[in-house]
Amino acid sequence: MSKLSKRHFWEWFKRHQQEYLTLNKKPKKEIQYWLREMNTHVRAYYKFFGFSLVLPDEGIARLTITVKGREKHFKKADAFVALAPDIPGWSIHSLEDPMPVDLLLEKQLEVEGIDPWDFHFSILGECAEDTIVIMYHPLYTEDRVSLFLEMAYETVYHLLGERSFGTDIDRVAVDNLSYADPEEVHALEELATQIGLRSSSMVVDHHGTLIRMH
Repeated sequence: MSKLSKRHFWEWFKRHQQEYLTLNKKPKKEIQYWLREMNTHVRAYYKFFGFSLVLPDEGIARLTITVKGREKHFKKADAFVALAPDIPGWSIHSLEDPMPVDLLLEKQLEVEGIDPWDFHFSILGECAEDTIVIMYHPLYTEDRVSLFLEMAYETVYHLLGERSFGTDIDRVAVDNLSYADPEEVHALEELATQIGLRSSSMVVDHHGTLIRMH
């Protein structure tokens, strides 16, 4: 962490928060300027910090401090956000929440024709501390392993949210759906439920049903 006071960042952000509330209305160069300013100020306090902004046309804007799923930095992000002041019009959070996968990966869908919802998965590992998620896709080929691995990591990250991704997942691998064991493979929407069952005696599935482990 930088020797600069963490409170100094929040004082800076409070002074300039209106610039971010109106960011979508600014010219492109001005948008880039304010995004660079935010990135510079965030990273001045800890080089592994990043940020994301949600700026709706109406309602509460959202600033999230992220470390991109690296669990060893979670405590620093939590402590940093704990000092954030109450700022009208803003909700400030540590670590990214689960997000819709298809919205985040729409570029790959348009350019590559790869639908992230065609992923299926299975889980390896005897215990919750040793969890490997194998992501299967019908279009996967070995010559496109880098593309599919990147998509698989992003899909798991955004479906679970940053905290679960960093805490519960040891590694992600990819393969063609034809190699999946029908008795072990699950539909993508079950991922959060299956991960939750490995570390908790109770979990709510994607239908809102409470499941009890025996």
